[in-house]
Amino acid sequence: MGIAARLRRHRQAAGLTQGELAQKIGANTQQIHRYETGAGRIPAAQLFQIAAALTLPIDAFFDPSPDTPSSEDALMRDTRIVASLLRELGEEERGAVIKLIAAMARPL
Repeated sequence: MGIAARLRRHRQAAGLTQGELAQKIGANTQQIHRYETGAGRIPAAQLFQIAAALTLPIDAFFDPSPDTPSSEDALMRDTRIVASLLRELGEEERGAVIKLIAAMARPL
């Protein structure tokens, strides 16, 4: 099952129409329709907003790995997700996110 089908399934499970989801994320109904039919590519920032609107983790839209990923595989996956999300932010926001991650990574 692809991202488009998962989006439709999660939206319906949340009891939202395409219009209601669109309103929650500041998009239009036609865009949500295109996302769900696979006619339009979903930008990472938009997928992040959709996940937040549906109160889901971002990985709810991706295929689970057939095998349990190694910690290195999981780190690379997370790195790709963060990088794609950072691309959607302005310079100031990217800096703030990087500072937050750096602060969290410091041992107490």
